[in-house]
Amino acid sequence: MELNGRRLLSCGLGFFCLIFCCYAVPLSFEDASIIKGPQSAITIKEQSPLQLPCDYQLSEEYLQKNSVILRWRKDSKTLRQVELGRMSSTTSEPQLETMLREDSRVTLSKDSGSLQFNSVLASDAGQYQCQLVIEGSVAASSDSGALTVIEQLKFMPQPTSKNLELGTLSKVHCKAQGTPAPQIKWTRETQLPLPANVTDQNGTLIFHQVSNDQRGQYTCIASNSQGQISATVSINVVVAPKFSVPPEGPIEVLETGTAVIHCQAIGEPKPTIRWDKDLTYLNENNTDAERFTLMENGTLEIRNVGPEDEGRYGCTIGSSAGLKREDVLLVVRSSKSASNSIVTRIIIVIICLAFLYFVLVLGLKVWYRYRRHLGKVQLEDGHVQSPTDGQEHDHPENEPCLTEANSSKNLKSKLRESTILEQESQVADDIV
Repeated sequence: MELNGRRLLSCGLGFFCLIFCCYAVPLSFEDASIIKGPQSAITIKEQSPLQLPCDYQLSEEYLQKNSVILRWRKDSKTLRQVELGRMSSTTSEPQLETMLREDSRVTLSKDSGSLQFNSVLASDAGQYQCQLVIEGSVAASSDSGALTVIEQLKFMPQPTSKNLELGTLSKVHCKAQGTPAPQIKWTRETQLPLPANVTDQNGTLIFHQVSNDQRGQYTCIASNSQGQISATVSINVVVAPKFSVPPEGPIEVLETGTAVIHCQAIGEPKPTIRWDKDLTYLNENNTDAERFTLMENGTLEIRNVGPEDEGRYGCTIGSSAGLKREDVLLVVRSSKSASNSIVTRIIIVIICLAFLYFVLVLGLKVWYRYRRHLGKVQLEDGHVQSPTDGQEHDHPENEPCLTEANSSKNLKSKLRESTILEQESQVADDIV
């Protein structure tokens, strides 16, 4: 029994040692290598095809037992990769590594490992390197190859024709790319000099004050050691559309009546006019041709107006020089509401007239009372100044010499004025 126990212990230790040794020994990448990678410096013209080699050597044992990936990197970022061997669930492939966007021009051959470009672009320039990755670890890497692209001479973007507004400061741009950097200049039509108030600054055509004599064909020429290219554009002078008679409102119209909404515009070229109701353009499908009429000057006429015609009507004027829009509110009143509105207005007018009459009479009354008070004061002053019978004056030499007849006339006159004022005041009280 003791002998059998020792044998079992010895077998267990041997089996454990075998397993530990198999998993503890690190992988050896001696049999994984890259024989040929990209050249250290590559120069190619844009839009040409290109193939970057990556000849690798790998034993069949790696392919059968391990996860093997062939990877191409550009500027330290993964560009393309392909699986060569068995995928392992224990791979430690990094998940945060940036993968460049897919591009149908670039393909990776699984058999040869080469990276192929159908048509090289200027953006493809950079540092390229191929790698063998086994179980998440880089087993072999090629030397980096610098790709230089000779950019083809071209316009970026292509110059286009333009409408310039009369009297404004405008610019027309022309940009070109290429290796080496191209020179850019503008000419008018068949090599004619540029017109007055037009200058060429580094490929930008500047119209300092647009005028009609600046219309025509202009050509942008870009040149370098590769050759010369040109693009011709048409410059047209326009006047932005403006409202000569804009729609004004709100407009109120009685039911079954006729609504006329004015809208007229000016500009060069002559602007077109379109109407919409609540931001929906009016056309033959959503309007009644017998009731809706668009006149030649742009005015919209709506006959036999109904409640459904109420809303906001917009007038849009437009041409190649631009667009503008203004709207107006159309309110439809029923006959009953119209009669009620008229009665209300009459009542308001009557109340206003009554108020003015009251203010006028009150003013007259105050004025008459003021005059009566003034007359009484004057009358009292007359009595004080007139001497009484038998009364002697202390200083007769300083008083005026009045006859008895004159004094009597003055007294009667003041009494008469006082009587008239009292009568006028009584009339004013009766009116109030």
